[in-house]
Amino acid sequence: MKKKIIIVCLIIVLIAIAIISNIDLKNEEEEPKVSLTDAELFKQDYESLNKQINENNQKVYPSVWIPKDNVINYTTIDEALDILKDQTGLIYFGSPSCPWCRNMVSVLLNAANSTGLAQIYYVDTTDIRDEYELDNQNNPVLKKEGAEGYNDLLEALDPILEDYVLETDDEKSFEVGEKRLYVPLVVFVKNGKIIGSHLDTVESQTDPYETLNNEQTEQLFNIYVDYIVQMQDSTCDDSC
Repeated sequence: MKKKIIIVCLIIVLIAIAIISNIDLKNEEEEPKVSLTDAELFKQDYESLNKQINENNQKVYPSVWIPKDNVINYTTIDEALDILKDQTGLIYFGSPSCPWCRNMVSVLLNAANSTGLAQIYYVDTTDIRDEYELDNQNNPVLKKEGAEGYNDLLEALDPILEDYVLETDDEKSFEVGEKRLYVPLVVFVKNGKIIGSHLDTVESQTDPYETLNNEQTEQLFNIYVDYIVQMQDSTCDDSC
């Protein structure tokens, strides 16, 4: 009799555990996932590489701290093309793992803040560009196709883009035959016309793994501010 009672009790306990576990699992499934805002996602993307090592060259990524209230707006290729067609806005093409980008992004955000710019349209180029490599005869061979719309983006930005060039270990250069969306590239668009653009940081910076000094930071800041002011200028001339 005692054994039967013990068995019944064990069964009851197991059933209770199963019910409680099912409730907990259901609550976890029903608990809404908190989605990040663009500003929060941008902060997370860039700061996640702080003090991390670039596996390609074993150098430490420059650290960067992004304000929570930044004006970044994640933008698709199609949305960028719409801006380039007939809208006004600042488009930043970059990537968290690009050391040049990590050097300039805080300067760009400060420039936007100082001029009251409401948003920066950010196109993450990490996975959108095509990639070529040289074969044994030093002929460019397509390694990875660009994302849908990437060629349209190259066409829209053609006047300000540089040629896609591959280099060998002995510093010989070979052109791919198309333009390349090198980053960081900041494009200032007014009424569908590119009124200015800026690639990289400043000429005096030769190593992107070393942070900009005060003079370099001020120089880059002024470049961004000047273009933003032109873009915001409500007066219209022959270019608009």
